Formats: sequence, C-alpha cells, structure tokens
Amino acid sequence: MEIGKGKAIAGLVLGIVGIVLAFLGTYFSIASLPVSIVGLCLSVVGGKQLRANNTPSGLATAGLVLGIIAVVFSAIMFFTCGICTILLTGAIDEANDTVNSMFGSI
Repeated sequence: MEIGKGKAIAGLVLGIVGIVLAFLGTYFSIASLPVSIVGLCLSVVGGKQLRANNTPSGLATAGLVLGIIAVVFSAIMFFTCGICTILLTGAIDEANDTVNSMFGSI
C-alpha cells in the first residue's frame, strides 16, 4: 500500500461518519465536530503524502471535501441545537412560573 493511502481512507471514513453524526442530533453533533476535524486533518496529510509519491489522490480529495462538509454541518447543528436547548430551558422555567402564580406552590 502506498504511503498516505491509509490516512486518505481514514479521512474519507471519518468524513462520512462526521456527516452522519451531525444529522443525528444534539449529543451526536458534539461528537461529530472532533471526528470531522480529525478526518479533515488525515485527508490533508494523506493527500500530501500521496502527491509527494506521484500517486492518485482521489480518496484524499473526497475525504477533504466530506471533512469540510462535516465540519460545517456539525458546527451548524451544534449551535442550533444549543440555541434550541437554551430556549427550551427558558420556556420551561417560564411555564413553571406561570403555573406557580396561577395555582400557588404545590
């Protein structure tokens, strides 16, 4: 196996896993960000090693593209899910205060 091909394959796989984790929701999007960044780094390093040996680097390019997409999606999902959690917490507190003011503390 050529030097760098394993890193390119690992970067591709981690990019795919990062995209899947990003779409699964709150806790998975937290795990998706580091997975995506590692996949992106492996794709860059593997691509450089493959290009240095004049070997085709299509897997590394695909891993790079998927890694970038995964980082963007996981960042968006992380922040939007975080905002939703903050808003939901505030709504629950407000509803609790309203119920307590209507019926008193039980």
